[in-house]
Amino acid sequence: MPRGLPDSFLLTGALRLKRRLSRGGAGGPPGPPGKPPIGYKLVNLKLFKPVIDFELRTPFGTVGRYIHKVANRITQRARLQVGVKTGRLRASIRFRHIRRAGETAVKIGGYTHYARMHHEGTRPHIITPNKTGGNLVFMKGSRIIRTPLVNHPGTKPNRYLTDQLRPRIARRVLR
Repeated sequence: MPRGLPDSFLLTGALRLKRRLSRGGAGGPPGPPGKPPIGYKLVNLKLFKPVIDFELRTPFGTVGRYIHKVANRITQRARLQVGVKTGRLRASIRFRHIRRAGETAVKIGGYTHYARMHHEGTRPHIITPNKTGGNLVFMKGSRIIRTPLVNHPGTKPNRYLTDQLRPRIARRVLR
């Protein structure tokens, strides 16, 4: 490795390629016929703690940028899967970098009061008005309906966040 550039991986790779081409192959002992020989060389590599900390534990290091890229894909696909009535839940789905105890991570979520109910689903329940003695007023088709309570049948879960995580995790683990 040339002096003055201890962390230049690009230059080191270029010098190795130049040596390999000048030797006419990979060098080292000959292997089985039909396969190129494989050579191993030990290299002293010094990694400094501040560099490692930057690369592993900040949003701007290699790991942080990769996590950002994966979180961005998960967020985009979650926005496509979520149910849309007004678009408020879709617009509230976002991620942010968090750093706890020296590790970097992202927090992905939908930030409306009904995001969890949409994700997890609800059981059948009764809806009553906030004010005592008031009525619920809503439209059904072209009719206006006024009623003191509604028996809601519940909703099916739409797991728009966890459905996006599972393929990403499985792809990385099974590789």
